[in-house]
Amino acid sequence: MKLLRLEHLDIVCADVKKSVEFYRKLGLTPEGTLDNGNVVFLFSGDDESPVRVELHQAEKGQKTGVDHIAFEVADTGAAYREGKDQGLEFKFEPLQNIQSGRHIANLYDPDGVQVQFARKTLPGEYGNWG
Repeated sequence: MKLLRLEHLDIVCADVKKSVEFYRKLGLTPEGTLDNGNVVFLFSGDDESPVRVELHQAEKGQKTGVDHIAFEVADTGAAYREGKDQGLEFKFEPLQNIQSGRHIANLYDPDGVQVQFARKTLPGEYGNWG
């Protein structure tokens, strides 16, 4: 399978509002939110060299840090099948995430880092950031 680019980095935050303000200072702009502002999608606004970060408010007892690394692929199903043929074990079969608008398939690397194959296929059902 060919990884096209880093699609986004998902980070679990102790205080999502403080994290949004931090990433705004780095030039990212909120493009949408889910779960009453507990999940925020940020974007550089540059389609030629996009930078995307997804922030999640940590739940009680949840460790902060990287939740998953998402790589864009041309075809999530084909990447999944190729990975299976190479002996990779996936967390789940490819599915359409309606909220984010991405077709995804997740697996773990040898150190337990969650990796996602993703392809944006729909606009997503998130609201605007206040």
